[in-house]
Amino acid sequence: MKRVAVVVAVLVIVLYVIAIVLPIDPVERRPGTGLSGTLAVDQDTDWAFIKGRTRAWVETRTRYLVPHSITVSAWADDGKLYVGCRECDTKVWPRNVARDDRVRIKIGDSIYERRAVRITDPEQRAAVLGPGAGRPGFAVFRMDAR
Repeated sequence: MKRVAVVVAVLVIVLYVIAIVLPIDPVERRPGTGLSGTLAVDQDTDWAFIKGRTRAWVETRTRYLVPHSITVSAWADDGKLYVGCRECDTKVWPRNVARDDRVRIKIGDSIYERRAVRITDPEQRAAVLGPGAGRPGFAVFRMDAR
């Protein structure tokens, strides 16, 4: 019985380490762990290559060290990158960002290291979201350079 307990404990530890190290990209509504891809050479980009809304992936840091990543909608406005979040109070990733604002965002095959800043000021929200700024349950994050 002791041998089985040791084998199970070792297996759990190995799986935990794999979850920390092995990137698993999110797919649609299924979250992932770390993001795969290459770190962008130019981390201080102007985001001009983004036209309209685009699909992106955000990786946050968790308390238990296994990265948490999700699929998001991103857009550029006035040289800044923004990410929206519907029903934000029910999701894990905004709580991770509230605790540790360092994120990685993947657009295309490039990964950018950013700092996620939740926009709460009504005037700033109106400037970024337009008429949808007053929509309840919708949050917007600006992705600032670290």
